Amino acid sequence: MTASIQTTTGNVLVDDLSKARRLDAVHYVTDSTQASDFYWDRDSGLRIRVGVHDIGIVPQYDDVDHSADGDNDYVLNNPNDDEDRERFQDVVGTFCR
Repeated sequence: MTASIQTTTGNVLVDDLSKARRLDAVHYVTDSTQASDFYWDRDSGLRIRVGVHDIGIVPQYDDVDHSADGDNDYVLNNPNDDEDRERFQDVVGTFCR
């Protein structure tokens, strides 16, 4: 494919999106402290340098002790019906430590 970069003024480039085959770029981030740079090569011949720094896209979870304030006991002892109790027990057993 031939480059299709056009200029509109001295400092503005136009990348023709109607002729682009791919408009996304995938970059895997493994933890929230990772920083990296990569190039996004466009079909038009334009090369975009992308920097990824100090992002929070990888969630960090902190354990919470619910035994002291009785959240779990309240929900288990005051459900709307047995189905709510079973659903809550399933969530606690599957997702809680």
